[in-house]
Amino acid sequence: MQGSQPLPQQASRSGCSGGKGMGSVSGMAGSVLMAGIFAHTRTHALCQTRTESTSMSRTTPRRQAAAPPQRSAALISRSLAYVDAHLDQVLDAHTLADQAAMSRHHFHRMFQAHVGCSVASYVTWRRLQRACALLASGREPVLQVALAVGYESAQALAKAMRRELDTTATAVRQGDSAPWTSLLTPDRLQHLIPSIHQEGAPTMQVTRFTTLPSGIQALTTTARGMVDNTMTRAAQSAFGELMAAVGPTGLMAQARSCISIVPDDHQGPDDPHCRYVAGLVFGYDMASGQGTSQQPELPLSGTLAWQTLEPGRYAVFTHIGPYTTLHQAWHAIYADWLPASNLTLRDVPPMELCINTPQTAPPEKLHTEIWLPVNDQI
Repeated sequence: MQGSQPLPQQASRSGCSGGKGMGSVSGMAGSVLMAGIFAHTRTHALCQTRTESTSMSRTTPRRQAAAPPQRSAALISRSLAYVDAHLDQVLDAHTLADQAAMSRHHFHRMFQAHVGCSVASYVTWRRLQRACALLASGREPVLQVALAVGYESAQALAKAMRRELDTTATAVRQGDSAPWTSLLTPDRLQHLIPSIHQEGAPTMQVTRFTTLPSGIQALTTTARGMVDNTMTRAAQSAFGELMAAVGPTGLMAQARSCISIVPDDHQGPDDPHCRYVAGLVFGYDMASGQGTSQQPELPLSGTLAWQTLEPGRYAVFTHIGPYTTLHQAWHAIYADWLPASNLTLRDVPPMELCINTPQTAPPEKLHTEIWLPVNDQI
């Protein structure tokens, strides 16, 4: 599950206190039920501006469209310039994160929040824009054009053009001007970032800052695969495996926190390697900060493993609503709240904490916390 806010009272999380919050988890004792908790859509639209309405709570209407501070824009611009200068080389989120001097765990989310598409989508579109320009203006062999923009063969370029543009190299050379002429041209890109910050779009406010103590253990399972821009199948697989292992042991009564982590940048709408990590914390309620982390005896098999959660300071945000709108909360955090906060991110992955479940609440009242790792203020 992925999704931000200083207003809500602790009472809003009273369902967690005294084990009641995760009591709702322990009451789900069916393995497949838990899989459904996090089997929500993670929409990462290709180069698509987010303008839809949101179901996030603890949001306030934006007074005016506001561009993010110059520093964030400058760092993202540095990565964009690097892409344009190195289209013939391997370009991934890790490389661009290093060029932008940003944490690899957070760069892809920051990039999408500011540019409006994933790193992989942006690189693909810039490569195709350059390829189409070369094909239209010169007579170089298609293979030479393909190599110049980072494709290993003419066939690879042709496949990308058919998939993304529904056209061919021959058609472009014969004068086919649509749709490649509009692919992230400098004029379009100049207006792309401001267009993401729409007046009236929701903005997130931090619910609280909290410090996760050292030694918090989570029993985790891992599944891989983004399909059609969603991690639904991976979520179902990870939680299905987790609950199949925990349910028969009777340990669900000790589970106090239910988390998910997506540590990887997805490489396009279908990425078989993108990981989804599902986890249960026993004895310690992350929402209230109460209890003691436990590591009950449990045979480990498959991807089942104990993982130490990263300790330290977190900014915690609240999302109320269906899981399908969580991506809007994540966007608002990285596009608006983080640049304006003047805080820096720790180089560890963020995570989501499920406060209630579809078995105990209707979609519009599902309560999810987003935990963003931040550095202490100096």
